[in-house]
Amino acid sequence: MKTLSLVVAAGLSLGLLAGCGPQDAQTVESEATQGPRYVATRADGSLVTIRDATGENLASAQAIDGERSVEAQGCWVTLQWCSEPGTGDAVCTQNGQCTLQQFVSACLSLIDEICG
Repeated sequence: MKTLSLVVAAGLSLGLLAGCGPQDAQTVESEATQGPRYVATRADGSLVTIRDATGENLASAQAIDGERSVEAQGCWVTLQWCSEPGTGDAVCTQNGQCTLQQFVSACLSLIDEICG
């Protein structure tokens, strides 16, 4: 976990210096039963829609090998889906202690690390 946190911190620093990432995240409309959705730029320049499913009653999550959560400064984010069936959204949840930028940064980091 400590190694992953260092990787996330380094990745976030690079993303912020490159001018892409969470600060460029844009809110998009979502269904009333789903959490907020954000469009953000991945490290490779492609766009990804991230949904904050915190508080949703998720029936299932994608089977992911290895560590799928990251914690930094009290903000804990878990990747639930690389691409959710039906929406294609990347889905993450958080502990409620994250700023929007922290949430999107951590979710992007997990997507890049795990989803490829």
